[in-house]
Amino acid sequence: MVTATTTTADSRKASPLNPRTTHREFFGFPGSVTVMATTVTVLYTWYFSCNERDGCELPLTAARWQHILSGAMNYQAYFSPQALKYYTLWWLWLAALYFILPGSRIQGVTLRNGQRLTYPINGLTSFLVTALTAVAVYVKTGTAPFLWIAEHFFELAFSGLIFSTLLALFVYVYSFCHSSVEREGKSVVMLALAGNSGNPVYDFFIGRELNPRIGSLDIKYFCELRPGIMGWVLLNVSFAIKQYVENGRILSSMWLAIVPQICYCVDTLLFEDK
Repeated sequence: MVTATTTTADSRKASPLNPRTTHREFFGFPGSVTVMATTVTVLYTWYFSCNERDGCELPLTAARWQHILSGAMNYQAYFSPQALKYYTLWWLWLAALYFILPGSRIQGVTLRNGQRLTYPINGLTSFLVTALTAVAVYVKTGTAPFLWIAEHFFELAFSGLIFSTLLALFVYVYSFCHSSVEREGKSVVMLALAGNSGNPVYDFFIGRELNPRIGSLDIKYFCELRPGIMGWVLLNVSFAIKQYVENGRILSSMWLAIVPQICYCVDTLLFEDK
C-alpha cells in the first residue's frame, strides 16, 4: 500500500528566520552581568593590589582594599585622553590594514537565509606589517614609545574598555535599524540564535546581531583577533623593553611569560581561516 502525502508551500509552516532565544547561556541575565562586572573588577583589583616591590599581596589586607577603593574614586588616575587617542589610532590602523593588505578571501558558513559572507584572511600579514612598523619606530626613536606603553598600560586598558563598550553599544543599537521579522520588500537583520531573548542586557552581552558589519568590515570577526591579540604582543614587548632598561637584562620569568603568549598569538593568526 502506498500512502501519498501532498504538501504545498502555502500549507507548510515556515520556521522564522530569527527565532526567539529559549536557552540562555552564562545563566542568562545574572551571569551576563556577573561576567561583565567581574572581568573589569579583577583587572582593576590586580593593578592596584600588586607592585614591583611586594608582588601581589593575597589575601588583600584592609589597608590594601582601602587603597583600591580610594583609587576607584579618582578616575583621573587611570583615565587618559592621550591613551584613548592612541588606542583609537591603534584600532583604526588595524582596520586600515584589514582593507588594504592582500590575502585570500574565503566564504563563511551558509547562514539561515542561505547567504555566505566573505572574509579577508590577512591577519598574519597585518601582524607582520605592524611588527615591522614597530621595529622601524624603535630604530627611529629608541625605547621611549615602548616605555610609555608599559608605564601607561592601565590607562590603555581602561581606554580599551571605553572604546569596546561604545562599539558594543553601537552594534547593539544598530541591530534595531532593520526589522528582525521577515516582511516583503524589507531588509531583515540576521540575529544570533543566542542573542534574541528580548532582555536588553543579556542580548547586549551575547551580541544581538549575528554578523554586524560596517561595509565589508565584520566587527565581530575583526575584534576577535586583531586589536586584542596583536595588542597583547605589543604590551609584552613593551614590558620586556622596560625591564631591560631598568635591570640591564630580561629576566627568565619575563621570558617564561611572554614567549608562550606570543606563540599563542601568532598561532591564532596563522590559523585564522580555521
